[in-house]
Amino acid sequence: MRRTWGILLLVLALSATAAPAVAQTKTTRDPRGGGSSLLDIHRVKVTNNAKGVRITVTIDPVDWVTSSPLGDFRMLIDTKKGGGAEFAEAFGMPGDGGFSARHGSKRFKKSWRTYPSVGRCGRTVAESWDVQKGVITVHIRPKKGCLYHPKLVRVNVRTQQSGYYEGTTFHPNDPPLVDHLPASGAYTPWVRYTRR
Repeated sequence: MRRTWGILLLVLALSATAAPAVAQTKTTRDPRGGGSSLLDIHRVKVTNNAKGVRITVTIDPVDWVTSSPLGDFRMLIDTKKGGGAEFAEAFGMPGDGGFSARHGSKRFKKSWRTYPSVGRCGRTVAESWDVQKGVITVHIRPKKGCLYHPKLVRVNVRTQQSGYYEGTTFHPNDPPLVDHLPASGAYTPWVRYTRR
């Protein structure tokens, strides 16, 4: 009996060490032509590792010369099961915006802002909105007291195009053209934290 338990423990130990690490990066694709918008979402890549949480969204590149879309971008970032998304990245196209906390005290929310002023935790957030190339990136570096290696991360991305300019003529979209990834009210699969 003792030998059987020993073999069983050895098998369990070997299988645990041989198990592949859970992927710390997941890419979710979106079908082309979401809402026929000039701000069509193609895919989102979420990485959760020792360097932090990095989210890269790919949309149709915006050609400001031929037809300038007017709209906005919004990404919800969820790091805990239950309670909904804790953070958001949002900006107008063209226009301003930034990163923010969606819940918590006034002081907590202020610490996460990146616009119009940068808060203490907001300094851990690097944002890149290269819509001409169709790439939007948010990188949240780990910092204790801010966002320090969350066990899980998932996102919901939305673009909304309220119209577009052709030369000096504005063409409204009524209702606005909306594209979601993966869908309205849904999130990408959870991405677990791993050091690599």
